[in-house]
Amino acid sequence: MFYEQFDNLCRKNGTSPTRFTVDRLHLSSSKVTAWKNGSIPKYEILKQIADCFGVSVGYLFDGEQKNALSENARRIVELFDDLTPTQQGEIIGRAALLAEQNEVEYIKDGA
Repeated sequence: MFYEQFDNLCRKNGTSPTRFTVDRLHLSSSKVTAWKNGSIPKYEILKQIADCFGVSVGYLFDGEQKNALSENARRIVELFDDLTPTQQGEIIGRAALLAEQNEVEYIKDGA
């Protein structure tokens, strides 16, 4: 359930649930005890935890990564958000062109 997934994510990232909760979420360590005993955090906290670990909120419950972005895709989104609307349009156009070129090359290679 939630606490087991949270504990695993913390440990994989070199921290403990208590340290993560206090340092990153700025919550009391008593929250960890409550979660360990079956309490579920509010959605806003779940979202914050998921974002910190780069997983979906659903992953915090079932351990399955659905519709999550890869590290590279997440980085691209971060950079993209810092661009002007004009620059974003240029990037979208370039990405569409690259995808189209890949599709043409795939068709050539497959034929």
